[in-house]
Amino acid sequence: MRFFTAQFRSNLYFFNLVLLALSIVLSRFTMSVFQFTLLIMWVWWGFSFEVVNRFFRKAGPLSGLWHTFGYILKTARNNLMDNFELLLKNRVALVLVSLYLMHIIGLIHSTDFNYALKDLRIKLPLLLLPIVMATMKKISWQQLKTLLLLYVLAIFIGSMFSLHAYINQSFTDIRQISLFINPIRFSLNVVFGFFILLWFVAKDRKLKHWQRAAMASVMIWFILFLIILESMIGVLSLFFIALGLIFVKLLQLKKTGLRFALILLLMAMPLLGFFYVKSIVDTLNKAPDINFESLPTHTAQGNPYVHDTINYGIEDGTFIGLYLSVDELEEAWNKRGNIDFEDLDRANQQLKFTLIRYLNSRNLTKDSAGVTALTDHDIRLIEEGVANFNYTNKPGLRVRISKIITGYKYYSYMNDPSGSSFLQRIEYLKASILIIKNNIWFGVGTGDLPMAFDNIYEEMNTALKPEFRWRSHNQYLSIFIAFGIFGFIWFLFSLIYPLIRLKRYHQYFYSIFLVLMLLSMFTEDTIESQDGVTLFAFFNALLLFAFTDKEGEEKQAS
Repeated sequence: MRFFTAQFRSNLYFFNLVLLALSIVLSRFTMSVFQFTLLIMWVWWGFSFEVVNRFFRKAGPLSGLWHTFGYILKTARNNLMDNFELLLKNRVALVLVSLYLMHIIGLIHSTDFNYALKDLRIKLPLLLLPIVMATMKKISWQQLKTLLLLYVLAIFIGSMFSLHAYINQSFTDIRQISLFINPIRFSLNVVFGFFILLWFVAKDRKLKHWQRAAMASVMIWFILFLIILESMIGVLSLFFIALGLIFVKLLQLKKTGLRFALILLLMAMPLLGFFYVKSIVDTLNKAPDINFESLPTHTAQGNPYVHDTINYGIEDGTFIGLYLSVDELEEAWNKRGNIDFEDLDRANQQLKFTLIRYLNSRNLTKDSAGVTALTDHDIRLIEEGVANFNYTNKPGLRVRISKIITGYKYYSYMNDPSGSSFLQRIEYLKASILIIKNNIWFGVGTGDLPMAFDNIYEEMNTALKPEFRWRSHNQYLSIFIAFGIFGFIWFLFSLIYPLIRLKRYHQYFYSIFLVLMLLSMFTEDTIESQDGVTLFAFFNALLLFAFTDKEGEEKQAS
């Protein structure tokens, strides 16, 4: 097998990196598969089928097998010794690996070893990928660009599958259109893909005009997709990173006029964002004045209407309680629905209130006429617990803000934050702070985070429903809770040290990626899931260790 040359092995390694990058967006299963194949390549790098063939040719089948087995062990031993020697000389790689070792040390005072071992398995990329990429042969700058473009293509393909699910209305929660990985992790990939394309559009002089136009079109689509996905973390991350880039460009400019224009833009962007959100909030919170004398008093069937502007509140700028005939509504619903009017929907909400809100969002009367106007698809959504037509028909930032407002009103009335992910996070923050106060020095250990949160929620007597009693949704707090103040400080050091030691603040791709990860960790447990930890570990190692081309790096920094 003369084709299995050093160049072939290098190409195979690059191909494996590409497949892993694609898997980060499109497949959890192949994420694991291609990390495993990377490990095999790392352990048996340099393995030669020609040597094995020579064993069988000269010594026969049995002796050939014996010599082959010895050769496999010897190759692995030599590679391990050489690679670990390289690793020990690489301080940055050792710091990254120490993040995983910290989790192993955290076993010392853990009691739930089942969860701890599961956590260690999920976070294996923190150990594997830095070691492999810091000690394997580096890919070229051109190969890195190819990998990044193929990764962006995978993001685009994933978003097209999501668009198909969106158009076909095959969801009850907009997050379900992210078909392959967690929607929040997918949104982080979309943001990173946007800024990768921005570099190519702005910096790659080899691109033709039609290629720049195509990339710019994909960038616009990525923004629209984040809005459709209602990804606040995605939109805000893109917004703040864009502000940061404008600020950096501002510092580099020498032309006074252009610098002044950028200063105005830098000041205007946050203000425009604020007034845009404020206008939405004002529109959603304020209903028009009602002339009660002009409102109909009875339904088409002759039953009296109740026009309640107090008990049901306002949603999407309208009074929910107008045109309400409860008895008639109940009778009409029970003829069409599979869940009784007085029962709970599949989201454990009172179905009658879900129905009333849904009819209101469709601008239908809350009586038999309104129920008759509902489609079979509407009936299914109501039974699934979708309380607003716009949640599935017109998803976007407006709907996301509407959900936050509605959740806050529910919290104010019922003192229950379960109805809003934003308010849930406030409850998670309260619980996290209490756990940290009780375990400030060494934390609760690698395996005891779920137990610690279960206990603190009971102590708090939280109104959160059991299905919403999750962890901190903040990576910094999760690390602090697990490993205490010393582990928290070391975690921050492991994030910042590579940037400073290798001077990667001059490197566009790494700087963007690191800022994106740092921002995401404020609102998400970014490295606590397979999607997130693989995204973080792969690109962190790739952009720190895996490519080399001094000329290319200089171009990238320019």
